[in-house]
Amino acid sequence: MTKHFGNPLGEQRQLLAGKAAVHRVDQQVLLLAGDDALSWLHSITSQNIKNLKPGECTETLVLTPTGHIEHQLKVLAFDGGLYLIVKAEKVEALTKWLNMMRFRSKVVISETDLEVWGGFGDLALSDLVWVDRFDSEPKGSVRYAQQVESFPYREYLLPAGQKPELEEAGFLALEALRIDAGRPEITDIDERSLPHEYDWLASAVHLSKGCYRGQETVAKVHNLGHPPRRLVVLNLEVGDTMANPGEEIFYQGKLVGKVLAGALHYEAGSLALGLVNRNTPYLDLELCGMTASQRVLVPADAGKAANLPRPSAFKLSGKK
Repeated sequence: MTKHFGNPLGEQRQLLAGKAAVHRVDQQVLLLAGDDALSWLHSITSQNIKNLKPGECTETLVLTPTGHIEHQLKVLAFDGGLYLIVKAEKVEALTKWLNMMRFRSKVVISETDLEVWGGFGDLALSDLVWVDRFDSEPKGSVRYAQQVESFPYREYLLPAGQKPELEEAGFLALEALRIDAGRPEITDIDERSLPHEYDWLASAVHLSKGCYRGQETVAKVHNLGHPPRRLVVLNLEVGDTMANPGEEIFYQGKLVGKVLAGALHYEAGSLALGLVNRNTPYLDLELCGMTASQRVLVPADAGKAANLPRPSAFKLSGKK
């Protein structure tokens, strides 16, 4: 995947202006067809999918039996089934698991030759478009962040080899914009990752749907406990030093977390998406040998919804 085309900061501006698109060769499109496509995927993943109408889209997660994240699926409904936008390197493992879960359900999973192009705003590149709802008001779920940055990102499905009549931006441009928005991707997870730690309940988990794999852990952490780690955006004091995934994050010399992604933002300078221990103070942290200010995304008191009056679980979003 091309990181940039010579000017990653300029490419960010072009993306936001709707004048450029990113070729998401890191993703692949699967087709899920058959009479039971919606109800079956609904039953085995975290989101409410069974009532999707053609043209509607959502996001869902495949969780382990203990509630840890395995796969991210961007779901687009059409007249005849579902398109699933997934991480290319995880296609084989995901397809194998989906086929194992079919049993007698009338579903067929197959690969397509569709390619994914990402951009901001309505670019009218295709009738097949997945709209990112991460910054939208949660439906049937909750957002932990006190506020959320606008992230009007969309992904368009085009036939193989068909290129949009726009400038092409590199992956680093998109990475910087999604870090600034605090938007998690499947590349950010490890074997311990829970949806709550990334505020992923907001867009990918329905809290009142029927049983699915990992649902018990989702409910327990949200209602009775707290996510053990929390997502933050870090702004490094030296604007041209880029953090790398896996770098350690410290507070007063104590290891408290790790970097998930890093990039240079055209306005904010050097940004990193980090995952830190829940009780890490809301103060400046250290990484790459320098100080980084902290923007809290998931607060330390996220969860424990069962101990609050019912509407309070939704006040975490700042909305009444």
